[in-house]
Amino acid sequence: MNEILSVGLILLAALVAGHVAQLLRIPEVTGYLLIGVFIGPAGFDLISHENLKTLAFLSEIALGMILFGIGSIFEVAHFRLVGPGVVRITIWEGTAAFILVTVGLFALGQPMPVALLLGVIAMETAPATTLMVLHEYNARGPLTDRLLALIALNNMYVLMTFGVVTAALTLATYAGESWWLLAYRALYGLGWSTAGSIALGVLLGVLLDLWAGRARREWGEGMILAMGFVLVAVGAARLLNLSPLFATLALGATLANTSHHGDYLLRSLSRADPPLYAAFFVLAGAELNIESVKTLGVCGLGYVALRSIGKIAGARLGIRGQNVTAEVRRYLGLCLLSSSSLAIGLTIQIRHSFPVYAQALTGIVLASVLIFEIAGPLLTRFVLVRVGEAQTTPQPLQWSASKTRGKIPRPADTGTQASED
Repeated sequence: MNEILSVGLILLAALVAGHVAQLLRIPEVTGYLLIGVFIGPAGFDLISHENLKTLAFLSEIALGMILFGIGSIFEVAHFRLVGPGVVRITIWEGTAAFILVTVGLFALGQPMPVALLLGVIAMETAPATTLMVLHEYNARGPLTDRLLALIALNNMYVLMTFGVVTAALTLATYAGESWWLLAYRALYGLGWSTAGSIALGVLLGVLLDLWAGRARREWGEGMILAMGFVLVAVGAARLLNLSPLFATLALGATLANTSHHGDYLLRSLSRADPPLYAAFFVLAGAELNIESVKTLGVCGLGYVALRSIGKIAGARLGIRGQNVTAEVRRYLGLCLLSSSSLAIGLTIQIRHSFPVYAQALTGIVLASVLIFEIAGPLLTRFVLVRVGEAQTTPQPLQWSASKTRGKIPRPADTGTQASED
């Protein structure tokens, strides 16, 4: 099947899946993922592996737009309300998942390098999946405020931890060279990937703000500008061997804090969301491999269980003492289980950097992503309804443009009275 026909099929399949998901009262993102599995290589193979490779750029574009929107969460006024508490939750939930998975898989017989790399991957929470569920149900409240900031900070924490772990493994693996030269290479790569990506995003954010002041709003130039700068951020980061995640996050954060045009640009860009996001999740579903679940094994089941325990328990420990209700404290961790693009991206990077470890961890990661990508949105929806922050039952493919004025739900009043468990 040619690529143009594939894109048309993906969009129409997403439309059908959205309506079916609404009838079944499940999150739309779950419907998109399932229809992706249905029409992908694991199902009827209408979207082949070759199609997936050719259309990978659509996923990169959509993810860049999502992260650009998430970056706007780092607006100073918003972050002052939830920032310190969210940082603590991020450290607790990410570190707990890392330690439990690393120690547990090492005890189950995995080599320490493999256990460490799987521990880092276990820290990740899928930003795109979580954000779409929040938008779909027009979520508002203390849990939503924290969750929005959490999915941004979590991915930053994962990337920094991954850089440290891979630097340490590089030092341990290539013992033939001078240790100080290896240390320099590892630390330089980590610093360049982090600081360089942030600097790129900040620079593009300043340029976008300057240009936006001269844009003709009646001609839709805001959407063209915002999308153009997001694409430049993603493409330039790839060209310079930087992190598109950090670059687009920094671009959104710079715009939120330094520009008077931020809301206008976010609203403009939201008009292009539905088809790109639908394609993103259908393609993500098509890449999931059902067969990998059959070969999950003891280590794979251990990974799923230990990651879940670490995320849930870590979030509950991290939120202790914060001014939220007992239900928010109890259920926040269930919203952090989705795992998707970053986990797969890190796995691909491991294949290139440490091919000797790739085979041992690839099957575990792919099988767990399938499980968490299906279960994660359902659990997030359950929590939003349980704590009373799900405001609406949306129409398919209309959540982004019609239910929010921008891409990110605005912070709700965080003055909720605390209660004890």
